[in-house]
Parts: sequence; structure tokens; C-alpha cells
Amino acid sequence: MFEEFYEMYEPEEQEVVALINRCIGGGFNWKGNFWEMTVVTLGIVFCDTGKVSTKEERLDWPVTEEERNGEKGWGRFGKEQICRLKIRRMKEEWAKDLVVQPWCISQVVKAHEDCPELQAHEDCPELQAVLDEYHKPVVIQDQVLGELTLDKDYDAFEGEIQWCGKDVSLSLEVNAESKPSWTRARSAAKKLLADCETWDKAMRDLAAKNLTELANNWLSQDEENPRNPETDPITEEELARRISMTSLSVTSGGSFTAWFDCDEIFTDHAVTVYGSLKKGLKTANIEG
Repeated sequence: MFEEFYEMYEPEEQEVVALINRCIGGGFNWKGNFWEMTVVTLGIVFCDTGKVSTKEERLDWPVTEEERNGEKGWGRFGKEQICRLKIRRMKEEWAKDLVVQPWCISQVVKAHEDCPELQAHEDCPELQAVLDEYHKPVVIQDQVLGELTLDKDYDAFEGEIQWCGKDVSLSLEVNAESKPSWTRARSAAKKLLADCETWDKAMRDLAAKNLTELANNWLSQDEENPRNPETDPITEEELARRISMTSLSVTSGGSFTAWFDCDEIFTDHAVTVYGSLKKGLKTANIEG
């Protein structure tokens, strides 16, 4: 059933001991009518050479719709699990447009639950060293942005800033392995913060322009307190006034997403505004 999947990979197998970070999900292969699951690694030891790779690797395998949510899909590997695998590299012609050239898992030789000698990370000192380093906290003290803590699972620094006098959660999307990306993301966030009054007004105005008609539609259908858009419409000015920013995410490239609490105008949904320092505001939607 999975012939099309395995044809994308080289026939040569390499045996490795892998330290799993987490399963990041799966994409549906419409042509083959199956799911491609993916885990990312913290480290890999190649058994033939003893070489240790701490570069994040993607390991893929195919499953059916029925298997996806079970032990062969999401439940196949656990966080920080060590296992011995046979893997195959994706062929160049299939990987040429990908950011990372993935591997496929052709066989699980031994996993921690059925291999006592792999249960303790101490039995693989190379990967234990990788795990110890991974668990070390990375904290930046920024004079403008305050304390920023790196979430290594999601390649993001998390913190809290004062935005127009209110506490707002800040997330800086970076490449955890590239410190220059940390600097660029911090710089972009500081530029937004330095002119927060202007940006805040522009975001509110865009949200009001895009969403006021929808807001009137939603409020008119409120089961408890319906609001008649003919006699008591919500105006752009009112919508802009009632929403308030709760979190801001900024990338190292200068793009950003702002989330606004909508004061129950859209029930429990949030207003999101997208933009970039270079091109300005892009769009405003409701999400959640």
C-alpha cells in the first residue's frame, strides 16, 4: 500500500540510535491515500561510524487513516525516547524544493519500551550529553523587552511587554540554532514597540474596517442579548475601542501577528491582525 511513499527514498539503509524530540503531526498524501507522520529528533548516532548529529532531523513514515491516531501513528514515539532505527534518506529529486531533506523510517529495530539497555539515557552517553544541553534554559535579559526565555520545542522566545500601558504576551519566532535570528527578531519587536501607539491604532482601525459588518451579523444572532443592526448597530469606532491586544508574535524577518480580545463581540473568538515592518498591515480576521 505504501510503495509510492518508499519510492521517494534511497534504497540504502542506515542504522541509527535516535533521541526523539516530538511528533509534529502528519500530512495527507492524496495520491497514495495515506498519511505521512513526522517526528523530529534532538540527536542521532550513526551506528556504522559513531558520528553524532545534533542537527534536527525529520523522520517520516506512512500510516492509514485508521492507524493515524493509534500506536502506529501519533503514539508510535514518545518525547525524549531513545530508539534504534533503520532509516533511508529522501532522494534528491524529491527533496530539492524542501528546506530540510528528510529520512523515512524503514524499521524500528528496538524501542525503549522493549529494549532495557536503551531505557536509561546514561547507556548512550553521546545522546545523554545532547539531552542535558537541550534541558539547559536559555534566557535573555533585554533592556527594552525584558526577560525572554527560549522555548526550544517551538523555536520561540517567550516574554511579556508593556504595549500602550497594558501587559501583552510576546513571542519571538527564531531559529534556535542561529543567534543572528534572535537579534533580528528582538530588533523587529523593539521597532514595533517604539511606535506602539501608531501601530495599535492602525491595527484597531483595520480590524474595525474589515470586521464591523460581520460583528453586526454576529450580535444580531446572539441568543441571550441580540442587538438589532438597524436600530442599534455596532460602529467601526465602537469595535476599534472595545478590542484590546493580548499577545504579539514577531518573526526574525519582521513579520508579525497580533491577537486581540474582542470583548465577546465574536463570542470566544479572537481578532488577529497580520502585517510586517516592511509592508505594513496586511489583513485582519477572526480566529479561534
